[in-house]
Amino acid sequence: MRRLMLDNDGSNFFGQSMTEDIEGSIAEAVRECAPNVTTYLLCAGAGRYYFPTQVADVVIPTTTMSSYNILIAAYARGEDPFGMFLRALKAAGKETLVTFRMNDVHNPDDPSGWNTSTFRKNHPDYIVDPEGARTKTGGWMAYCMDYSREPVQAFYLAVIREVIERYGDVIDGIQLDWMRFPRHLSGTPEEVWAKREALTGFTARVREALDAATVASGKRLLLSARVPTTPAGCRALGMDIGEWGRRELLDMLVLCPFLTTEWHMPVGDFRALMGQAAPPIYAGFDFGFGQQTHFPESLRGICSNLCDCGADGIYLFNFPCWIEYMAARPYHWLAGLEDPRTAATRPLLLAVDHTRHRVAGVDQVGQLPATLEMDKPLELTIYVPQAALPAWRGLLLVHSHGDIALAVNGQPGTALAPRRSELFAEFIPTGTGANARPAPADCRTFAIDPAWLQPGLNRLTLTNATPGPLVIERVNLGLW
Repeated sequence: MRRLMLDNDGSNFFGQSMTEDIEGSIAEAVRECAPNVTTYLLCAGAGRYYFPTQVADVVIPTTTMSSYNILIAAYARGEDPFGMFLRALKAAGKETLVTFRMNDVHNPDDPSGWNTSTFRKNHPDYIVDPEGARTKTGGWMAYCMDYSREPVQAFYLAVIREVIERYGDVIDGIQLDWMRFPRHLSGTPEEVWAKREALTGFTARVREALDAATVASGKRLLLSARVPTTPAGCRALGMDIGEWGRRELLDMLVLCPFLTTEWHMPVGDFRALMGQAAPPIYAGFDFGFGQQTHFPESLRGICSNLCDCGADGIYLFNFPCWIEYMAARPYHWLAGLEDPRTAATRPLLLAVDHTRHRVAGVDQVGQLPATLEMDKPLELTIYVPQAALPAWRGLLLVHSHGDIALAVNGQPGTALAPRRSELFAEFIPTGTGANARPAPADCRTFAIDPAWLQPGLNRLTLTNATPGPLVIERVNLGLW
């Protein structure tokens, strides 16, 4: 089944947008969702939850999430806005899943923080890196819960079962989001892989819970998993994808980087690994790539690329979180993205992969930023989908901080003037870094003959034309 899947983290609605008119707020959120979105995944919560759980913790009020007060008051009245949202989605004809962040560790070192669960606070020895947490050297992901411990599995399985029991009559299934945040087993890479049965076994237990609910209701409940974009990245987390396929644990697999965009994914490698029982495989991305935030042309570009890689559909992570930057979410930007033919409508923008927000060993390796030496060319690659060719015009914009020469597959591009910092009208949120909107003087644009391009990976050669090294921050390709 070809899907356009949208992941709502929940906080943007239950923490920010929901008003005292809960029913009206839900109706507006459902109505504004693009009609071509086939599948809506509503997040159950992070360390704390948006539904009236009896197993874990509900959210607590914060200064930035004022709607949590409305949510908590609704709980006290016996109302359930989370369930109301799910039912409204189903009434609107959306395939509806509840997605679980299997290790959300926002602000984990705050014992009374908005996301700190009682379970993790009471069991500091159950995290993957107690020493890293104690010494503050392990980062947020040192606090991730260790699924090789049976009590950890039992706790999260109880929360999932609670959702199945409470909402199984309305939802179409659930998702295990292993990428928010991607660390689930303790130890060295070898030790993590040796513990892989922990994640396989947990997934099997969730599958059994869903199957039991299916028997009782007569409606099959689906199981999705969001995982890294390569088999190597999955192995680094202790995910035996081949075994998941052999045991037919999943109804769909979603490939996503941690918090960025990867412009090429080896979807076929997953199909080969999972064998004849491979479920539909979808590919996704977050709302940024490097210091840039997606806009219509780049959305068409990344969706065209992922479909070209063999994905059965597109997964939009965190899209409703645009409400953090805009008064209204730009759902109209999603028009046509559900179909590979209309997704490739030009003009579109493609980019060289950036390292920002990638998890080493889990995500694919980015190419930028990179240093262009005075006496050594810099070789980069950029992926171009078959559907984008032939094109009648091509422009390459490079944020280079100085003069360069550029060749595409050995053919020299033509430098253009005047200088500009954007190929298209980009959306740039306030409060972003200096490289989010470079100065035109720091950018160089080249005209290229699209006939030089080939489907798949293309070689870009950058040569320094200044007396000192340059840092290449971004490379964007526009096609018409």
